[in-house]
Amino acid sequence: MSWNIRGLGRVEKIRVVRNLVSIHRPTFLFIQESKLNSFNSKVFSSIGGSWLFRGMGVASVGATGGLISMWNDELFVVKACITNNCCIIIAGELVKLDKNVVFCNVYAPNIKSKRVKLWEFILRSQYSFDIPLCIGCDFNTVLCEMERRGCECNQVSVRNFNTFMLQKNVVNIPSLRNVFT
Repeated sequence: MSWNIRGLGRVEKIRVVRNLVSIHRPTFLFIQESKLNSFNSKVFSSIGGSWLFRGMGVASVGATGGLISMWNDELFVVKACITNNCCIIIAGELVKLDKNVVFCNVYAPNIKSKRVKLWEFILRSQYSFDIPLCIGCDFNTVLCEMERRGCECNQVSVRNFNTFMLQKNVVNIPSLRNVFT
């Protein structure tokens, strides 16, 4: 489950996330743009309820960003972790499948040059693991003009993003009930 929440400071939003976790029981939860500055067990338990027990957070930078990755440690065992201010990359084993995978939670910067550096960082990190990668993200860019609504579409950014997706063999899975991914 992945969601750009645009701020997780209100109790109502936390309750909505916890209810969705309770209903859908994801193995992994990616939250982008939490806008939280600190994380502790109380934050994680308020979000994950009785289903997602473990978590890791990256603090927001000023009034933007912030990431939360949470998982059920009965279903996923962490073996390694890499973070920066734009992503959390966690490698481990899906217990029931006996399969090693990498989960990557991304909130990309709005500045094109910083986005490209982030993509390079993700690619380098993935090559060091050399196992399947699942990305939950807000890349702050689009794959095509149809995904941009109400503003200009930067063709160079679209081309760069498509190149990144092709290099990594990323499959874009459609969102449920929304037109944006």
